[in-house]
Amino acid sequence: MASGKSGSDTDTGKDAPNWRDLFAVWQTNGFALADIPADADIDGEAYEEHLIALQDRIRELQLAFLYNRLKGVIIFEGWDAAGKGGIIRRLSSVMDPRAVRVWPISAPDAREREEHYLQRFWRRLPANGELGVFDRSWYGRVLVERVEGFADREAWSRAYDEINSFERALAADGFRLVKIFLHISPEVQAKRFLERLDNPLKRWKLTPDDLRNRDKWGAYEDAIEEMVRRTSAPDAPWHVIPSHSKKFARLAALRTIIETLGAGVSLEPPLPSPAFLDEAHAALGAIPDGLMAKAKDAAADDAAVAGADSAGKKD
Repeated sequence: MASGKSGSDTDTGKDAPNWRDLFAVWQTNGFALADIPADADIDGEAYEEHLIALQDRIRELQLAFLYNRLKGVIIFEGWDAAGKGGIIRRLSSVMDPRAVRVWPISAPDAREREEHYLQRFWRRLPANGELGVFDRSWYGRVLVERVEGFADREAWSRAYDEINSFERALAADGFRLVKIFLHISPEVQAKRFLERLDNPLKRWKLTPDDLRNRDKWGAYEDAIEEMVRRTSAPDAPWHVIPSHSKKFARLAALRTIIETLGAGVSLEPPLPSPAFLDEAHAALGAIPDGLMAKAKDAAADDAAVAGADSAGKKD
């Protein structure tokens, strides 16, 4: 593929927030939820501008994965009502549905409870050219299962090493992985729960369990912090994004996905081969002006690179 704009180049216009200063990425010197700024925000006009630009890049990223037969996994974890669903909608709505799967993960069924807890996630991994989006994930073992007592201490303590080994196996098999945790305060969560209760279209999302879980906020904080510390690595860090402003969180999450999954990947669509364009010309008539010239130039560049690589190997 001819070189072009990279997935790490995510300039979306003037006055873009300094994203990395506004949310926490795991560092070797530790992590605490208290490090997460609660005031990260963006105004409505800038939000719309950046959202459109980032969604354009998401489309290009998916096409690059299709063209290059890459496979990516996007994990969303976070507090209830932190905004996971809204981000996933803005992510998946601009993608070709044939090459992206969204997996809403709930409690395992009877069969899955008889298997190793990672088994059901192995079955849901994307194929080459696809993206898999997990709305909650295998990290439930060290979050809800730990706090609610669905896994005993021995099981969830063992899970950190199991998860790290699992993700190393994914990386070795060519998977690209991005892990996002959305953080809000208990006050913001309470406000959003009340908004759900007042909205007939969202009322179904609020359950008695959601209310009871608030009594264990401190236990969940401990579990989240230990998860981030023990399952992050320089090449697979947790990105802990403040979601007190849903608009900021959406932009930060999309940007993180593009930067992480698109690192080193050209987002420039490949040109058709000259042979294919000759065939298209014969079958369809005139082709767009200049396309054949561009295709021939790209083919010549690729041949030159291949020749240089071959000469280097001989030397």
